[in-house]
Amino acid sequence: MRILKYVLLLLLLFSVAFIVFVATQPSDYKIIRAKEINISKDIIFNFVADSTAISDWNPWNENEVIFNNIKKIEGDSLLQNIIINKEENNSLIQFQKTKKGTLITWKLNGKLNFNLKMLSVLQGGVDNVLGDKLAEGLNNIDNYLVKELSTYSIKVQGLVTKHATNYIQQIDTCAVADFQKTSKAMLQNMLSFVEKNEIKIIGLPFIVYENKNPLKNQIIFAMCVPVEEEILTTEGSEISGGHFDEFLAVKTTLSGDYSHIKEAWKKTSDFIAQKKIVEDITGKHIEIYKVSLPKERKPSKWVTEIYIPIKKKVYRPKIKKPETVEEVAAPSENSTPIPVQ
Repeated sequence: MRILKYVLLLLLLFSVAFIVFVATQPSDYKIIRAKEINISKDIIFNFVADSTAISDWNPWNENEVIFNNIKKIEGDSLLQNIIINKEENNSLIQFQKTKKGTLITWKLNGKLNFNLKMLSVLQGGVDNVLGDKLAEGLNNIDNYLVKELSTYSIKVQGLVTKHATNYIQQIDTCAVADFQKTSKAMLQNMLSFVEKNEIKIIGLPFIVYENKNPLKNQIIFAMCVPVEEEILTTEGSEISGGHFDEFLAVKTTLSGDYSHIKEAWKKTSDFIAQKKIVEDITGKHIEIYKVSLPKERKPSKWVTEIYIPIKKKVYRPKIKKPETVEEVAAPSENSTPIPVQ
């Protein structure tokens, strides 16, 4: 009995000593993980910077961490606050262009609470605890983007008739690199306007390109939502009504991430050139988002339709010229008459 008491006392002393040891461990920490991914810097940067995409690569469970306040720094870094087990930590993710793609470096620093100190002691240090999470997050980004971005197809479907449509629109200008972010924000604004004003929509959102200027790296476009009736808005409103008549177009369908849209447009243009069709440069150049965010998160399942307007051929029937009748010259007075038999 006395031995059991000694054992229990030793266990108690050991527990107290262990707790004291854990509690006296340094609270401050800093860990770094890096990974090279064979995808362009712009695509990875925009993906990680998109707050709605965090769930696609976040290495922690949703109830373990809270991501706050993404701040872009000079286009190649993202600074963010991450709350882990109710403790605030500073996250810095840097993107560096390489020959193969992009080097991502993830730095995390902050203070450890008692639970994280305990895990650090049991697992050989904080680097093994939080460092492994950072490595997992980088692997998630790699696996998600490589798989999702490489799965796509482009099909040129040929000539179709695009039917007349009424729509409301918001026109804006942005840099090519900012198009996805800008158009996404405009779409949300448009849908809020529709809901607030109880407007009935009759189809999917689409883009009408007013002008693409690759030399100036600029796009002028209208984010549109089709509506049942033509709508008039007040002067000065950022939302206005629009309409286009039925027209003939070459249709192409992109199945997959929107980053392949440039290739889809090129294939459509190549088709037009091969078929010797005349593009109507004054017509409506349209993209329709058949399947996209927010309903579908996986880019490999997105569907975008392209419509390039063309000029209709005018067929004129060939009119045959009337046959000419050769005139027979009358005989002269000195000519020898032809005898009639």
